Amino acid sequence: MGKVLRLEGDNQLVATADRELATMAEPSSYSTTMDIAIIKEIFSAVISASEVVLGKTDDALVEKVRKTLSRLPPTRISRDGSIMEWAQDFEDPEVHHRHLSHLFGLFPGHTITMERNPDLCRAALYTLYKRGDLGPGWSTVWKIALWAHLHNSEHAYKMVKHLFDLVDPEHESDFEGGLYSNLFTAHPPFQIDANFGFAAAIAEMLSQSTERDLYLLPALPRDKWPDGCVRGLKARGGITVNICWKEGELHVAHLWSKSQNMVKRLHYKDTVITASLTYGTIYTFDGHLKCLKSQPFTTAV
Repeated sequence: MGKVLRLEGDNQLVATADRELATMAEPSSYSTTMDIAIIKEIFSAVISASEVVLGKTDDALVEKVRKTLSRLPPTRISRDGSIMEWAQDFEDPEVHHRHLSHLFGLFPGHTITMERNPDLCRAALYTLYKRGDLGPGWSTVWKIALWAHLHNSEHAYKMVKHLFDLVDPEHESDFEGGLYSNLFTAHPPFQIDANFGFAAAIAEMLSQSTERDLYLLPALPRDKWPDGCVRGLKARGGITVNICWKEGELHVAHLWSKSQNMVKRLHYKDTVITASLTYGTIYTFDGHLKCLKSQPFTTAV
């Protein structure tokens, strides 16, 4: 890269430019795993929106996006069995770094799932173990969601507990992780994104959705939260989800959409059903995903 700025007759300037450009290039790489994962998400959203919202399946732009999407490089596994972070299989200089950018496809993206990509999920699992549990609040809540998407309730709950470690008020500036006494997440001065992200991560433990699938209690820590209810979660497609569980098992779930008809594959543990949801109707399912009743929507249940 330094040759771009090479000026004849000034070796010192050339050497300085070479060093500066080399330093700038160190953290950069073409076609990183996160870059490609984000592009895939955007392209998939364009295709989905064209079909669901606009009703266009043969639009020239959409067809170009569809063809380009198929040409993007796949997520790859590195020599050590983790998700490859860069375009090349570099040796990781910071094994326990707080960032997990190369797992974007698992969460918040949807290009890596337990059903479609078991090999990548095993690599993501190793990546999380490799990175470790330590880190500031935003990294911790991201890890909660990632463990939840691997359906590992035990480790997701472990990260929840880690976030709630109370920081010594006499040494707050020394901590990156845990909570201050005012419940802000610790990372001087504080990290509000971790507070907001925590709510999102807990929601992912209780309900996950893709364009076609809806998972109920995918990462519920059954021995820690044996009984409970959650109301008003939102699934893709404008679906509202209310769930109650008892003794660690699904008791009842209410689903409804106010705006559009939906067909979803509904998952609970090893049970999968296809649910046709008519907008304006509340559907009640039991712990075996049997539809107990449907009724017109009047007020929230």
